Amino acid sequence: MPTRPLLSLLLLVSSVCAHADAALQGFLEQTIARIREDGHPPAVAALVQINGKVEARTVAGVREAGNPVPASLDDRWHLGSDTKAMTATMIARLAERGVLGFDETLAQVFPGVAANMHAGFRDVTIRQLLSHTSGLGGGGKMSDFLPVITRHNGVRTQRAAMVAHFLSRPPHTKAGEFAYSNLGFTIAGAAAEARTGETWEQLIETEVWKPLGIKNAGFGAPGKDRKLDQPRGHVTKDGKLTALQPGDPRSDNPAAIGPAGTANMSLGDWLLFVQDQLDGFHGRGKLLKSETYKILHTPVSKNYALGWGVMRDKNGALTILTHMGSNGYWVSDARIYPRHDVIVLSVMNAGDEDAMATARAIGTALQDKLKPFD
Repeated sequence: MPTRPLLSLLLLVSSVCAHADAALQGFLEQTIARIREDGHPPAVAALVQINGKVEARTVAGVREAGNPVPASLDDRWHLGSDTKAMTATMIARLAERGVLGFDETLAQVFPGVAANMHAGFRDVTIRQLLSHTSGLGGGGKMSDFLPVITRHNGVRTQRAAMVAHFLSRPPHTKAGEFAYSNLGFTIAGAAAEARTGETWEQLIETEVWKPLGIKNAGFGAPGKDRKLDQPRGHVTKDGKLTALQPGDPRSDNPAAIGPAGTANMSLGDWLLFVQDQLDGFHGRGKLLKSETYKILHTPVSKNYALGWGVMRDKNGALTILTHMGSNGYWVSDARIYPRHDVIVLSVMNAGDEDAMATARAIGTALQDKLKPFD
C-alpha cells in the first residue's frame, strides 16, 4: 500500500485581500462543482475563512462512488500528512513544560537503544525529525515498515520497535539535508511516548484536540464498516474509483505511523486547529507561547518548518503556511495567509493524481478570486 507524503509548497503570491467578496459563497459552490466534474473525486468540501469568520463553505458529491448518499458539511475527512502539524504542536506543548526538548538528541531520548544506535543518528535532534532533516529520509515504504511492526502488538510497542530497528541502520541521507520522511515523524511520536508513558493518540487528544474543542475527530479511515455514516476513501482500479471499507487494512497506513498522518476530522474541527496556528502567528494562540509558534513556523531547510511548508516574501517575512496530505485514498490541503488572516481548506475522498490536481485547482481558483496583490 503506498505512502504518499505529498507536500504542496505552491508558488503563490505574497498576499491576498482581507475582505470577502459578496459572491464568494456562490463562487465557491460553482468552483467546486466545476472542478469536481473535471477531476471526478466522489466528494469535495472546502471553506474560506477571512478575519476569523467563515465566509464560504460547501460540500459536493457522495460519500461513496456509485452510492447516492451525499457527503455533508459535518462529515470527517482523512487528513494524511496534515496530521504532521498536529504532531509538531503536541511536542511543542511538551517542550514548553520541559518534558521533551526540541534540541534533545536521539541518544538522550532513547537511552535504551543508544548502544545499538548508528553513529549517524546519535546526535540527531527532535527538531530535525520534525523538519525532515534527520537523515532518515524517504517517505517510508510499507515493505520496510511491515516486517518490523507485524512482529509486535500495540502501537506503542510497534513504534518502539521501529525506533530500535531503523535507528540501528545507516542514515538514508546526510543529517541536516531535507528529505521528506514519514519515519522521522513516527520516531518523533515515539519520543513523546517514551517521555510521557502515553500513546501518541492520547497525547494528540489531550494536548491538542481537547484544549481547542475538537470533538468530531479520530484516527484512521473514518466511519464504520457496512454503515455509510462517513465518506469512504477510494482506490483507483482499472481506471475506476472503488470505495474502501474503514475496517479494511488497506484503507489507511498502519496505525503505527500515525504521527506522520492518520488523523481524521470534520472540516470545521480542522479549522479550529488551523485557526490556532494563525492566532499563534499573531501572538494570541491558545496552545502555545508566541515564541513557540514562531519555532513551529520558522523554516529549517528548503522552505519546511516543523510540520508546515513555509513561503516568505523578498524581505523574509512569512506569507504562507501550507501543507498537503494524502494516504493515497484521500487528499487534504491547508493554506494559511498569516498577514491577511485568510485560511483556505479543502478535502476530498480520493487520492489519485486527478484528486491532487483538483486540490491545486481549488487553491488557484480561490487565489484568483481573492485577488492577490503585491
